[in-house]
Amino acid sequence: MSKEIVPAGNYISMIILFVFGSTLIMGVTGKSGNSSWITLLLAMALTVPLLITLARLNVLFPGKDLFDMLVAVFGKIGGKIFSCLYIWYALHLGSLVLRNFGEFCRTVALTETPMIVPMLFVGLLGISAVKSGIEVLGRTAKLLLVFSIFVIIIVQLLAIPLFDFEHLRPVLDPGWGPILNDAFGTFTFPFAETILFLGTFRALPKKGSAYKILISGLLIAGLIILFISVRNLLVLGSNALTSLYFPSYVAVSRINVGNFLTRIEGSSAIVFCTSLFMKVSICLYVASTGMAKVFNLKSYRSVVLQMGLIMVYIANFIFKDIFEMQHFAFETYRYYALPFQVIIPLILWIGAELVIRKSNRKQTSS
Repeated sequence: MSKEIVPAGNYISMIILFVFGSTLIMGVTGKSGNSSWITLLLAMALTVPLLITLARLNVLFPGKDLFDMLVAVFGKIGGKIFSCLYIWYALHLGSLVLRNFGEFCRTVALTETPMIVPMLFVGLLGISAVKSGIEVLGRTAKLLLVFSIFVIIIVQLLAIPLFDFEHLRPVLDPGWGPILNDAFGTFTFPFAETILFLGTFRALPKKGSAYKILISGLLIAGLIILFISVRNLLVLGSNALTSLYFPSYVAVSRINVGNFLTRIEGSSAIVFCTSLFMKVSICLYVASTGMAKVFNLKSYRSVVLQMGLIMVYIANFIFKDIFEMQHFAFETYRYYALPFQVIIPLILWIGAELVIRKSNRKQTSS
């Protein structure tokens, strides 16, 4: 495969938009109520060691991606088996994000339009972007991130008159049990999903530090999500927040500046669309790259169309309704994703350390 390099700034932009994904519109609220901001901080702290592990893998295997590392550590057969698991995870995660968008359109925006239509449009857009290459994705991410942050700042300022700081009290009201439980859920969705960036490590710049790139992306994305979550809490209150499917959309819809500037909730929908497009594209890129590596294809571009259409098809039937989608996202997903996000990467890292040490010993003895 041809070598593609993404500059550090563009790579950080991709990470930020990837973490935004569905989180900006679905929120991260669970049972922690008015202490949801604490769960976000704890989840970010849990993610830092994971990202350090990913960066260490990049040091051990420079210029290689997830699928090359799996083969190097587990052998040709074992590596391809694990590669198939991550191809499925990337496909499934992309399908989940597409379904979030489909349910959002069916519930809020395009109530009379079949759900497959908006999902298919985003899927085709992702196919086109991935076929253009990850370098194009990186440049697109930087442009979209500037636009998204501008919109977020404007909306945050307009929402200030609606803030009720009594919604923050009493702190730690639900107790540490629900807070820690929600922190674990927030860790798996969305922060630990950055594990898929291992599949893009071939595009990391040689001069850039993987540690700095990954942690910078996490901190910027996490802080923006924190500000948005606190805004939703101050506007809606914890009781309303836990009962809504799309709290950000509802919170922004309440902005009314002098009966002149109203109905600006479309702005939050636009930011949601830009971030989900990037997340779907990254998932599709990783799945296509893995498929090309498993079947020894010359280029991942030859399977992008097929993988993208499969992703849209899975998204269309994966859930019966929005209730099942919500339950899976906030209750079941954390246990399903844990092996892909933590267990296998830890085994891969330990195995990589052993393989490199063994190789160094052979070189020394020879």
